This record gives sequence, C-alpha cells and structure tokens, in this order.
Amino acid sequence: MTNPTQKPSPELSSLVDQVSVTGMVTAEQFNSYLALMFAKEAKIIQKEEALEQQIAARDEERKRESERYTIAIIENQKACKHLKGGPGRTRGQQRDPAVYRHTFTDGKMHIKCTLCKAKWMPKDTAEYLERSSSKIPNWTKIGWDKAFEMTEESSNRPSSSERFFEGIREQQISDTAREIAKAPNLQF
Repeated sequence: MTNPTQKPSPELSSLVDQVSVTGMVTAEQFNSYLALMFAKEAKIIQKEEALEQQIAARDEERKRESERYTIAIIENQKACKHLKGGPGRTRGQQRDPAVYRHTFTDGKMHIKCTLCKAKWMPKDTAEYLERSSSKIPNWTKIGWDKAFEMTEESSNRPSSSERFFEGIREQQISDTAREIAKAPNLQF
C-alpha cells in the first residue's frame, strides 16, 4: 500500500519527466525504472510483513486475554454461593437465592444468577451444561432442577420478554380485518 502524500524518488521523477517529454524509453532507462520499482515493492512488502506480524501478535494477546477473562469468570462462578447478602451474611439470616428465571418470546427459559452471571438451561445437569448441542463440565455443580428450586425460594420475580399468543393474536387480526372491510372509503 503506498502513501499518497509520499513524493516519488528524484530518480523516478526525472525518468518520468524525460519519458513524458520524449515519449520514448531506452533500455537503460527502462532497466533503471524497473530497478526502482522493485526496490519500492520490496519496501512495501517489508511494511506489509511487519504489519501482519503486529496483527498476529495483537490477535495472540487478545486470545490470551480472552482466556484469562473466561477463567476469571469460571473461578468467580465456582466460588459464588448464589445467595443474597454477600460476605456480611449471617448464618441465621433467611435463605434468599440471588437467581431469577427469564422466559423468552418463544417460550424458552433460562435461570441466571445476578451475582456471578452463571446461567442454567433446561437440559443442564449437575455434571454437565449443554450448550449448542455439546456438553461441557458444570463447574457450578448445580443443574436445572436445583436452579429452578432456587428461583422458587428467591424473592426475585421471574422476568419475560413480550410474549405473543398465536391463537389470540390471530383472532385479533381477523376481527380487525373484518372491521376494516366494513369501513367505506378507508384511506391511509
């Protein structure tokens, strides 16, 4: 990649000027022009290789940082008790799990801890978490059933996205369509 603000070398400029005046290139001029172009290409290739090495080093560091971040999250989730109250919690205090259940528009559910962001889905067991049709070890040692029990004990209320009930919605649409059909000269 060339820099548009960079001035061409004096040898190249004088050669281009001579060719533009005469319209002819001698074999010697052509060879010197070719040598200058090869030198310029060599510099460009060196810059591109250095840039590729920088990008590769940056990507490698980002990968290591991502792994460190993931390990930190997993360690945090392993240590989390999933209970409200934090370190100042006393033994006699009422048990109040810091989890909630969320239902999506398609009816799928997941349970999430508000402290460590651990997430449980219906197919999860105490041994494995099922994510994208693969099983990974469950470092929280809590399966869906236990997480669901925790939501029942929690003072947190379940959340949900707006849900559409197909039968009711279709009835509303057909009722609206009949009303529109009855209206004379309806214009939008």
